[in-house]
Amino acid sequence: MLRETISFIRYNLFLVCLFVTMSCAIILFSEYNESSGVGSTQFFIALYTGFCVQNAILSGTGRVQLNRGMAGFGSYIFKNILILLVVIGIGIGVPLAFGAVSFSRGALVLLCGGLFAIFYPLLLALVGTWPTAGIAGSTSGLAEAFAGGRRNFLPTFLRLFAGMILPPVVSFLLIAIAASMSYEADAVFQGGKISLITLALLIVSQSMQTFGICYASTVLAHKFQMSEGGPQGGTVSATNVSEIFE
Repeated sequence: MLRETISFIRYNLFLVCLFVTMSCAIILFSEYNESSGVGSTQFFIALYTGFCVQNAILSGTGRVQLNRGMAGFGSYIFKNILILLVVIGIGIGVPLAFGAVSFSRGALVLLCGGLFAIFYPLLLALVGTWPTAGIAGSTSGLAEAFAGGRRNFLPTFLRLFAGMILPPVVSFLLIAIAASMSYEADAVFQGGKISLITLALLIVSQSMQTFGICYASTVLAHKFQMSEGGPQGGTVSATNVSEIFE
């Protein structure tokens, strides 16, 4: 699946670069105007990126065909938001239920972030093919998605974790390393000027995260194909499911 993700990016390089550019531009605009709400906009871009990847794989072409329209996109957005809300509820509710309200703000944020990093790919591994069904025009519901998600759960979870969680972690480490080398890597605009080092880190960070989204979307698309009785268009074989980073 890693090879197919690279192949998708190669055949749709302009579109992938556009997604990276949009993500960077939103962050820069938010920082320049000191505005909030950047997270929801980035989440929408991530969802649209995943939609394009899965649409290309399920169509059997491997290429994004914008002339096909956005059939199933509304359902895809809605279902993914529901999954995200459940994860947020778990990430906040579990610590509070066990008395974490007495923790310091930093410890509470770290705990909630850790739970989110675990439960988001976990829940997607179980029911992540539910939003994908709408793209394929399938009538499969949440119960069918859960039944399919239980099969080969661990490889799917590890793949999704690698695609969705590791890129932000690596980005954070890069920023921390830059800060330890006396570079102010926390803001692109510093003293009215653009920090080229921070800008480069931002581009690298968003590129890695976009790649991770493409990889995770590829995993879910193939998971859906297998749960529906086999790959469509011959893009993946059943033996690939057990190979975590293949």
